[in-house]
Amino acid sequence: MSRLLDDLNDAQREAVQTTEGPLLIIAGAGSGKTRVLTRRLAYILTRRLAQPHEILAVTFTNKAAGEMKERVAALLGGAMMDMNVSTFHSFCARFLRREGGAIGYGGDFTIFDAADSETLMKSCIKALNLPVSQFAPKAQLRKVSNAKNRFQSAEGFARSAGGYFEQRTAQLYSLYQARLRECNAMDFDDLLLNTVALLQQHSEIGERYRSRFRYLLVDEYQDTNHVQYLLLKSLVGPHRNICVVGDEDQSIYGWRGADIRNILDFEHDFPGAKVIKLEMNYRSTDVILAAASAVIAHNVARKDKVLRTTRRGGEKISLLLVDSAEEEAERVIDLVVRDRSRTPLSEMVILYRTNAQSRAFEEQLRRRAIPYQIVGGISFYQRKEIKDLLAYLKLIVNPKDDISFGRIVNYPKRGLGDKSLADLGELTAREGKSLYETATLPDPDLSGLGARAVRQLRSFTALIERYREQQDTVSTDLLVGDLIRDLGLLEAIRAEEEEIVAATRIENLEAFIGGVADYTRHRPHATLAEYLAEISLFTDIDEYNESEDKLALMSVHSAKGLEFDTVFIVGLEEGLFPLARTVGEEMELEEERRLFYVGSTRARHKLYLASATARFRFGQSVSIPSRFIKEVPDHLIERTDFRTNRHYELVSAGDRPATARDLPLGRLPAEEGVHYEYEEEEALRVGRLVRHPTFGRGKVLKVEGRGESLMLEIHFQGLGVKRVMAKYARLTVIG
Repeated sequence: MSRLLDDLNDAQREAVQTTEGPLLIIAGAGSGKTRVLTRRLAYILTRRLAQPHEILAVTFTNKAAGEMKERVAALLGGAMMDMNVSTFHSFCARFLRREGGAIGYGGDFTIFDAADSETLMKSCIKALNLPVSQFAPKAQLRKVSNAKNRFQSAEGFARSAGGYFEQRTAQLYSLYQARLRECNAMDFDDLLLNTVALLQQHSEIGERYRSRFRYLLVDEYQDTNHVQYLLLKSLVGPHRNICVVGDEDQSIYGWRGADIRNILDFEHDFPGAKVIKLEMNYRSTDVILAAASAVIAHNVARKDKVLRTTRRGGEKISLLLVDSAEEEAERVIDLVVRDRSRTPLSEMVILYRTNAQSRAFEEQLRRRAIPYQIVGGISFYQRKEIKDLLAYLKLIVNPKDDISFGRIVNYPKRGLGDKSLADLGELTAREGKSLYETATLPDPDLSGLGARAVRQLRSFTALIERYREQQDTVSTDLLVGDLIRDLGLLEAIRAEEEEIVAATRIENLEAFIGGVADYTRHRPHATLAEYLAEISLFTDIDEYNESEDKLALMSVHSAKGLEFDTVFIVGLEEGLFPLARTVGEEMELEEERRLFYVGSTRARHKLYLASATARFRFGQSVSIPSRFIKEVPDHLIERTDFRTNRHYELVSAGDRPATARDLPLGRLPAEEGVHYEYEEEEALRVGRLVRHPTFGRGKVLKVEGRGESLMLEIHFQGLGVKRVMAKYARLTVIG
């Protein structure tokens, strides 16, 4: 027991030993929450308060779940094979494979990834004869996902739909769900939605699981959405032993449905809950923590806490002011090269707000032959050759998977023409079967397809059937290797691609085989279905290899849960970080500020911030520094200004955003080529009526910057709000 408690501080020890009733642990950045969670698990098991299978611990990434399992195993001197430590989605997938029959799903259902879901939605849009220009598949999927995150079924969405577009989305949602069921498939959101629905609708199953799990532990509770909240409420038994760990200052997933109210209202949802705050930061220097704390203090939706650090002092935060995105990349990589002698590349990271910002940095890194890895680009499992192979494996497990069938029935090429496949689709619709089931019908039923097409379909289905018979008896790695050889995938790739491209794609297949072999070594009795279930829930961060000595490039969202010696946060400009669409929405702006806080607190020793004057985004080029830079106390920052064309920066304007009216009177230096007097800018203040030569009459809603960088948001009659640069807009003030 002393091994579990002696090296904890008082608050951590209290959190570990408080085992009964609802408990909220507010864990500030770098405060050792993973240590507390794993010690708490080990403490419960050591004191025999529960058996391993009576505990459910959930988090958001496979990486975090794996680390938690390893730490508990190390503390207890052996792995607990029946301990439930997993992501929300993994738990729900396992639950539904056991219990899904209650809602009409077979245990061999397929989990559709984003690409599969998009393909299915495209077919639904086509089936309803809707224009793709108005009903883009990704946009429709976002609407469906948002509804599912609110625990809103297709029927519920249809009842509340108002207007033409929402009603069409309701039709798409309903058809999309029907076709998922026809494919014996679920998307990621369905895993949560169906689990909650099943627990609520089948009381005997719900009671069985509530009795089974004596302890619930939830990591990153601030990132849970409404349906995850309902899942936890459905699993909490009469003992009420639920412990959630989180930090409202690190709630950064509102855009995908996370609800910060879950953590803010925990004490209301679970009366009598105890609250313990972990306020000692063991990661960052005093300077970094003071800067991050000063910025996050501007938020209103947060609980009161004061982080302290054991690491006094530290280097000042370096602010790099540059002319362009290209120069930003050049200056940052200069610093990477300089610091590489004392800091390994694996301990440095470049963080940006959007993945598109990686381009300039990649060019610099390739030019200088510096090894790097990108997190959040095209996922390994989304590469074509991997998707093709996975489609075969999915169809072997689930012959109702029409999306996988359509992807591979003619790959590698089998001579099945578009007409034959269209005829097969029509026959499938008439028969009310899946495409694969239709392809296995007797020859007379397929006579309309032509003899050659029938022969090719027979060859294809015979191959699939042979592997279907082996899937539960042959080791998964051997099955995959045999399948690649039988299909001639390597030969097909060499025949259709240039040598360099083919070599890369073949390397990816070899890496896939290596991953299957590694999985099989650790789980020798796992079936193909179990393997597919696991990898279908992988995220970008699960592919990140922190042991390789490579510079990491990733979005700030991807960096959640990681830490580095040196962190560069780039692109700190109004409109980019924070994003333009969030500036007028207080809750969204607070989430952007939390995102900056998360990025800053990834740094142990050194934090760099970078802002560029010119960055081409949607036709705009001139930028002004982010308000988050302004919110860092001056005495904590050391500025290096590389700009040759310097503009005045925004100045403090008290509690409101600074505008052109807050800038000093007079003309900017003549060499900057600015021709605006302050009085002219004053004429473009908020509320002015103006006329644009193209957009017509409008009203000024917002003013940002000054001089050549003067930016306006104007509401034009009949067109809505547009963002224009005053220098080029040729506006006439009319009132």
